[in-house]
Amino acid sequence: MALKTYNVLIIGSGPAGLFAAIRLEKLGMNKIAVVDRNSYPAGGLLNDGKLNFDYRVGLDINELQIERATAEKMMREIKQTLTGFPRCRQVTFVDNNRQIIALADMASQHGAQFIAPEQWHWGTDNGKDLVDYLRGHLKKTDFFLNTEVMAIEKLAENDFRLDCRCNKKRINYSARVILAAPGRSGAYWFRDIANKLNIQNNFGPIDVGIRLELNRKLYDFITDIVYDPKFIFTTRRHGDKVRTFCTNPGGRVRMENYGDFKLVNGDALFGKKTNNTNFALINTVALTKPYSDTTEFGQSIAKQFFLLGGGKPIVQRIGDFREGRRSSLSTFNSTTSHFEVCRATCSVTPGDITLAMPARIMDNLWESLKSLDKIIPGILHPSTLMYAPEIKFFDTHFPTDRNLETNIKGIFVAGDGTGKSRGIVGAAISGIIAAEGVMRK
Repeated sequence: MALKTYNVLIIGSGPAGLFAAIRLEKLGMNKIAVVDRNSYPAGGLLNDGKLNFDYRVGLDINELQIERATAEKMMREIKQTLTGFPRCRQVTFVDNNRQIIALADMASQHGAQFIAPEQWHWGTDNGKDLVDYLRGHLKKTDFFLNTEVMAIEKLAENDFRLDCRCNKKRINYSARVILAAPGRSGAYWFRDIANKLNIQNNFGPIDVGIRLELNRKLYDFITDIVYDPKFIFTTRRHGDKVRTFCTNPGGRVRMENYGDFKLVNGDALFGKKTNNTNFALINTVALTKPYSDTTEFGQSIAKQFFLLGGGKPIVQRIGDFREGRRSSLSTFNSTTSHFEVCRATCSVTPGDITLAMPARIMDNLWESLKSLDKIIPGILHPSTLMYAPEIKFFDTHFPTDRNLETNIKGIFVAGDGTGKSRGIVGAAISGIIAAEGVMRK
């Protein structure tokens, strides 16, 4: 049987992969295929579906080697496509918003930077329909779903072969160009593949922290103005960066299984709301000599929580934390401590998060929380929950040229899993840049 050959094979069907394919078709490319080991992509398209239209959020224009005006032009194109989905609704309006200006001034008085992007949201319950909607834009692209890439082999100049497995059968495809957009869930798989192909890569920073859950009435003051507010702190003691991330008004906290450990995350549904709001507070961590493996460092923290939590993450009430005691199951919803004000949406292990969180990171998080409480009084109510760990592994980074082509000619990268973005819009932009780079070849 003849080897099926394509001009471009895209690995990953998240926002980077889909928007790359859409741009390639628009530019006249034919013989395109998208390969994904799942039937639907993991990540933001399927989970929560929050869009931030601000060049300062989710991408680094210096890393992508583009100007601000170019990034904003691409954002307008991406916005036009994504907001055409009927259940995508605008949740933050920024034009001439005096309340946002006042919040920025208030944050500045307490040493924080405040960013309020234009934001849209479709919710986890609409994720699959959104992916189907995007796939509907592609008329000439083949999809190979539930298909796992086992190996990539360079046969000659402009000639690569993918060894794949689908339904326990081995299948091979050939391509002139490979665009790897594996997402965070496939980041370490692709790093292993890259090392075998001598593709240059290095360790980038990770984000380590906690997820706060509180009675939504305590945070509605701000989320009524900005659905997902971005506060950025530089800590006084250590000079480290801490930021709020992924706020979900009326949302829920979820547990994510990574096999050897579990992490916490949060999302919100479009059609059903809870009485709580949750958001992440995360500390950016970069390592240098003699030890720079941020992946292993982050996993060691997660495994410590897994051990102490009996196979689950740990949750601690602010009231217990301030008193220097662990949270316990017997007093978790104590009315004498007003803990009943916030009922947990995720079943994890009550305990002491300071036993597993590195001291420097814990210092940074608590300093930032106290500053945030001055901006939004009440978030440190005794009932507020701190879940840990929340870790964002954006740590595999691939040096590229302005086309997002690696040192191995014919292999391009895009998206969160390759260090080119952090979020749906940024990933889509990187996919478009890579697609235009492929066309230049």
